[in-house]
Amino acid sequence: MTITITISEQDSRLLNSSIVGYRSANADMDNAIESENWCAINTAQDNRSLHANTIALIINKHTDAVAEQGAKA
Repeated sequence: MTITITISEQDSRLLNSSIVGYRSANADMDNAIESENWCAINTAQDNRSLHANTIALIINKHTDAVAEQGAKA
């Protein structure tokens, strides 16, 4: 499935940065789990959540919701 949206240059940079950060946090999570480092696991989870939320905010900001999706009519 492909979705095409138009976003501003600033949001595009932030989106790209957040995608890179999300992938990096996943790699950090794998390393932390392998080493059983609970502090690092927590940090990686927090970083991953931060980036996931940023991605969601940008996408939601630039997509139209229709009434069937719960938008106010």
